[in-house]
Amino acid sequence: MIVEFFFDIPALASTADMLRTWVIIISTMALALGAVNIMRVHWKYIKRREPGHWTYSICLITVFAVLTILGLINLKNPMVNPVYKWMFENVYTSLGQTLYAITGFYIFSAAYRAFRARNSDAAILLIAGCLVLLTNAPIGEVIWGQIPVIGTWVLEIGETPAMRTFLMTAAFGLLAYGFRTLIGKERGFYGEVAGGE
Repeated sequence: MIVEFFFDIPALASTADMLRTWVIIISTMALALGAVNIMRVHWKYIKRREPGHWTYSICLITVFAVLTILGLINLKNPMVNPVYKWMFENVYTSLGQTLYAITGFYIFSAAYRAFRARNSDAAILLIAGCLVLLTNAPIGEVIWGQIPVIGTWVLEIGETPAMRTFLMTAAFGLLAYGFRTLIGKERGFYGEVAGGE
């Protein structure tokens, strides 16, 4: 896929198209497997009346079933259904925003711990972080007119290649994990622990 992106080779293009089709098929199967696994795990909680879990499991299964049925009614465009649209905009979106707001406190806590200039690397991280924060805050341009320019450079030139490297590394790790699962070397997915316990 990487070679096909950079070089215009017809044979590679057809192979890449086939791989993209397989990715869509496998992703859909993984989504279905995830849905079945969620149902299986939460159905166990309901059957055992697991304290602190089973009431939430009933809510999850109910909402999951309702949204799936409403989404399947208008498969091409679920937002046509007013009930689905209301649930998506007023329940799902609100919960997502709440979760994002709560995550902000954890990010702030992690940033406080990371931004202590104990050595030169931490000092560079602190300076880059402050520049990016001041770029996004209106006061940054008031302090010095070049702060947004430098902050944008840090984001576009400094952060983008690092993030792409991180994503590629994560993708290779995911491929290795998937391959190990397919050949039976990774059994944690099935709820087994090393040592057969």
